[in-house]
Amino acid sequence: MKRAMRISAAIGLAAALTGVAATLTADQSPQVVQVRDDCDPATFNAAVGPGTCVGNGDTTFPDFLAEVTANQSAEQWRFNPDRVSEPRPLVARNRGGETHTFTKVKQFGGGVVDLLNQLSGNTDLAKECFDPTVFDFGDPTHSAIRPGESLNAQPDQGTTRYQCCIHPWMRTTVRGR
Repeated sequence: MKRAMRISAAIGLAAALTGVAATLTADQSPQVVQVRDDCDPATFNAAVGPGTCVGNGDTTFPDFLAEVTANQSAEQWRFNPDRVSEPRPLVARNRGGETHTFTKVKQFGGGVVDLLNQLSGNTDLAKECFDPTVFDFGDPTHSAIRPGESLNAQPDQGTTRYQCCIHPWMRTTVRGR
């Protein structure tokens, strides 16, 4: 009888620990945030400079500016998802053709490109976008992501906001517990 109770207790303990391990593993797995754009290399590189766009998108630079002027954003320039419901680690993957940032900000606001701030209606600037390490690829605290690259991020407890400091309408909010 005692042996059966010990075996039953051991099985129960093993099941409980397996459940805890599965929960810890699920909670620790990163949430992937896709960083997207649709830049046309020929027109973006001609307008902004060589290497601005290395992707194979279809949106021309004039069409991009027209869309941002009309809508205060460009639909194909986005973080996906734009909301995350649990504060687990994040991996931001740049699937577009331009460099973007995935910058933790206290409040959403404008970024480093005055024209895009004006067209998108972001007159209050996100001060974190002006930290000199944001675009310093040699610094491990940077938040810039080149095309095809990924960046790891750790949200705070509570609400954490991330935005692109180049295209300030690109945003993700992480809601904590």
